[in-house]
Amino acid sequence: MKGWGCEKCDGLSYRVRPQLTRLRTTRILEVCDCVETLCLSCLGDKTAPYLYLDEATHTIKPCACKGARDNFSRVKDLFRLSNIPLKYRFHRLREFNLQPQYPNPTHSSELENVKMAAAIALTAAFDRARLFIEAQKNLQSGSQQVNPLDLKGLFFIGPPGTGKSLLAAMILNELILTARMPCRYVKISRDFFQQLRSTFNNDSSTYGRTETVFNEIASQEILVIDDFGIQSDSEWEQRTLYDLIDARYENDLPTIITSNIDLNQVRTLFKGRIYSRFAEMLHTVEFFNVRDYRQDMQTGS
Repeated sequence: MKGWGCEKCDGLSYRVRPQLTRLRTTRILEVCDCVETLCLSCLGDKTAPYLYLDEATHTIKPCACKGARDNFSRVKDLFRLSNIPLKYRFHRLREFNLQPQYPNPTHSSELENVKMAAAIALTAAFDRARLFIEAQKNLQSGSQQVNPLDLKGLFFIGPPGTGKSLLAAMILNELILTARMPCRYVKISRDFFQQLRSTFNNDSSTYGRTETVFNEIASQEILVIDDFGIQSDSEWEQRTLYDLIDARYENDLPTIITSNIDLNQVRTLFKGRIYSRFAEMLHTVEFFNVRDYRQDMQTGS
């Protein structure tokens, strides 16, 4: 036993389990067996809101499993609101691959050096993610042992296919699963700008509510901004993006940003003002030594 629950759920009372579908393996979140066991001796009817009438005292009492089931319901709601892509949802930090297995049938020393450099870069990224998660959880719990530097956000930058988005999502998964913290994941074009543009459409349910939609995203407790830098050069997009970063900066809200563009390009955005914010609010973690694993699998090099 580990605190509440069991070793199957790491004391959380809920767990993630792989589920095989016709096309692929997915993951589901479910109440752990240790919670179901409590219901065997409970006087309640095993349904929400998990309360029962104590005949001896004529009072309503909570079932033994109520706290655990309420937590499970809270976590499900947080994931529903998180917008974490399904392919990344529920993946734990411990699953992050620090040793990419690039095919090397010719035993090329050059590729071996690339693998070593990739392992070093991925380990550095993993450690920074771990410290960020621990600092956020300690801050939430009121712990005095919080290094302010570990509370800074993260800027994952490097080529596509190197694990930046996955690692960012893993951080959110950990914070939701283990600390029940509200988190949000947004892609710049598909989520952020698209939602704002919909407020200009007469037929949209959010018509005329641009400021409300912007503030709802900008004020998230923990925010991942994925694919930063793919926005167009339009003045509106540039200014809106700066306003988002500035709002996070001014309110000291933890932000994780992923980008495929070169660091020098970031330095020139909005006359350098965005990068100056990044330097203060984010740790830069470079993935430039990590090859695109999808390309390696295709070429077999």
